[in-house]
Amino acid sequence: MPRKPRTTKTAPDRPDLPPRFDPAPAPEDGAVWDGVEAGPDTEFPEHVADLRLHECRLRGVTLSGRTLSGLHCRDTEFVNCDLSGAVLDDAVFTRVTFTDCRFTGAELNGAGLTDVRIEGSRADLVRLRMAKGTFLHVEDTVLRGADLYRFTAKDCALRRCDLTDAVLDDARLAGTDLHGSTLDSIRGPLALAGTRIGPDQLVSVGALFLAAHGVQVTEAG
Repeated sequence: MPRKPRTTKTAPDRPDLPPRFDPAPAPEDGAVWDGVEAGPDTEFPEHVADLRLHECRLRGVTLSGRTLSGLHCRDTEFVNCDLSGAVLDDAVFTRVTFTDCRFTGAELNGAGLTDVRIEGSRADLVRLRMAKGTFLHVEDTVLRGADLYRFTAKDCALRRCDLTDAVLDDARLAGTDLHGSTLDSIRGPLALAGTRIGPDQLVSVGALFLAAHGVQVTEAG
């Protein structure tokens, strides 16, 4: 019997969500949410430890300024949520989507993001220092001033994003799709080696590489 041809994965896997959700309980340390939906009336305390979200939906939830240590999310979607200033260091996200969310100033240092999609969001000044992304696709999102120091990317994409003033020092971005993204004034431009860009980005990226190698463009004397 002939073998079926293998399909090459090109995008993050979508969350596997249940056909219906239960109401979300009160957030508390060590809680496991399984198949629940949280809305704007769900109030998170300033600190929650070891919360696990499995097959959940969060819509219009405010997590601004909260610290969620030890957060694990699997097969979960966030829609129109406010995570600005949230501390999510070392969080683990697997098959998670964020749509129309706000991450301004959020801390995701050391986080693991596998099969994660972020669309139409605002994530300026977000910190992803030493985080790891595998099939992390970010599209149509503001990442101005984002800190990706030592960020490791595998099969990732940052499409049509504003990365102005982003910090890419020691990041490993080879293979990342950057089509349509603004790359002006980024720090650590050598991290762009091996990435994929479009013809319209040649001038800006070329200028960054020349500056990184100390090449000066002057008038002939």
